[in-house]
Amino acid sequence: MAKLFDGDAPGIGRFLPRPGRAVKVAVLGVVFLVVLLNSGLYRVPATDLAYVTRFGRVLNPQAGPIGPGLHFKVPFADEVDLLRISTDTVAMQQMETYTRDTQKVTLQVSVTYSIPSSAVYRLLYEVGKAGNVDIVRNFNAIVNDRVRTILGRRDINEIAGADREKVIGEIKAVVQGELSRLFAVTVQDVQISTFKFSNEYEAAVNNSTLAKAAKLKAEQDKERSVIDAEAVKIRASGEAEAAIQQARGQAESNLTRAKAEAEATMLRGNAEAGATRARGEAEAEVTAAKIKAAGGIDGLVRQMQAQAALNWKGDVPGIQAGNTTGGSMPIILPTMPAQR
Repeated sequence: MAKLFDGDAPGIGRFLPRPGRAVKVAVLGVVFLVVLLNSGLYRVPATDLAYVTRFGRVLNPQAGPIGPGLHFKVPFADEVDLLRISTDTVAMQQMETYTRDTQKVTLQVSVTYSIPSSAVYRLLYEVGKAGNVDIVRNFNAIVNDRVRTILGRRDINEIAGADREKVIGEIKAVVQGELSRLFAVTVQDVQISTFKFSNEYEAAVNNSTLAKAAKLKAEQDKERSVIDAEAVKIRASGEAEAAIQQARGQAESNLTRAKAEAEATMLRGNAEAGATRARGEAEAEVTAAKIKAAGGIDGLVRQMQAQAALNWKGDVPGIQAGNTTGGSMPIILPTMPAQR
C-alpha cells in the first residue's frame, strides 16, 4: 500500500497529485484572479467623466457618461476613455497676424472653460481623440482663425485707437460663441494677455505722442501768454486811469489854488488901488486947502518960492507940485542971489 500511495505501482500513482504541484496551482489561480480583477476594475476621478468601448464600440452611449467612482469592465475586451470636465484655463499659441493696412499684431489668447456632461460623447468621439490635448489643439485652430479674420478687417488706427476695447470685446464674443457652437463647451471667460504692435508702430506712436505733447504745451504757453498780456493790459489800463484821475485831481487842485491866488491878487490890487486913491484924494484935499489958505494958486506958488529961498543952501532944487486937476505943477526954480 505504501508503494501504491508513493506512486511506485504502474498506472495508479501518476494520477495522484503531489504536494508541490497543488501549491503552484493555487498560486497561479490567485495571480490570475488578481490580474483579472485588476484589468476588470477601473476608477473615474471626481474631475472626469468616462465612456467604455468594447472592441472599439461605445457601450450604451444613450445612457450618458459614467460618473466618478470604481467600476467594472470586461477584462481584455473593454477600454475606458476619460475626459476632464472641471473648469480649466488653457493658453492658445501666441499668434502673429496683420491688420487691413498690413500692420503686424501679436496676440496671446487664453480660454477658461468647462465641459458639460452632454458634450463628453461629442468631444471624445466626434471631434477628436480622447483627452484634453486634442481639445486644446482644436481650440487653438479655431481661435487663431477667428482672431485673424477680425483683425484683418480693421486698420491699425482702429485697433490701437478709440476702438481698441470694442475690438477686444468682439474677439472675446466671437471666440466664446464659436467654441460653444463647435465643441458644446461652456466658455466662462476669454483673456487676451498679450496685445502688442510692431516696434516700428510703437516708435511712431511714441513720436506722435511727443509731438502732440509739445503742441499742447505750445498751445498752453500761448494761452498763458495771452492771459498774461491781458493781465498786463488790464493792469496798465488801471494804472493809466489812476494816473489820469491823479492828474485831473492835481489839475483841479492847481486850478483851485490859482483861482484863489488870482482872487487874492485881485483883492490885494483892489486894496492897493483903493489905498492909492485914498492917499491921492487926501493929498489933493491938503493941496486944495493950502491953495485956499494962500488965496489961490499964485499965492501958494509965492509961498513955496519963499520957503525954497529960505531953505536954499546953494544947490539947485527942483520942485514939482501936484495939481488938483490931475496935471503937473511947473518946476519952480528960486531966484539965485547976485554975486557980489
